[in-house]
Amino acid sequence: RSSGVVAVMDNVWEELGLLHETPHSPNITELVGPRAKFPLGFSNSARYVGPRVALVGDAAHRVHPLAGQGANIGYRGVRELVSAIESSPELDIGDYRVLNKYETAQQRLAVPMLVFIDAMQRLYGVSAEPVVALRSKGVGIINLMKPLKNMFMEGARS
Repeated sequence: RSSGVVAVMDNVWEELGLLHETPHSPNITELVGPRAKFPLGFSNSARYVGPRVALVGDAAHRVHPLAGQGANIGYRGVRELVSAIESSPELDIGDYRVLNKYETAQQRLAVPMLVFIDAMQRLYGVSAEPVVALRSKGVGIINLMKPLKNMFMEGARS
């Protein structure tokens, strides 16, 4: 039997009846192996494209799940890839020129946001009182500076 959190979750699954058929879930009859876990963190592929291949979303980058921005960055990637394909209807969708348009646009959008999210995660991971006080003061200042606050909010929304 598994230990720790996985064992607890296995027991919860069994107690909730999730290993048996319910009207709203697939018929799960058994767990065939241990659950996998992946460390939270930051990574970004140096290249988002290769010969006839485009990496999008989590295949291209990984970021701490702070405010769901990883999904938003992935959605932007899909929009950028579609835009690159639509802007060159005369070219095959796997043509390097099409894929390079996507890569350039997406790297310009994604990398600054990925770095910002990583920095925020690191900043909010510190519990030392002087850092907490400075962090709170900084957030208060940004909140008072409406154009700067709006810029951050728009970046998170798009």
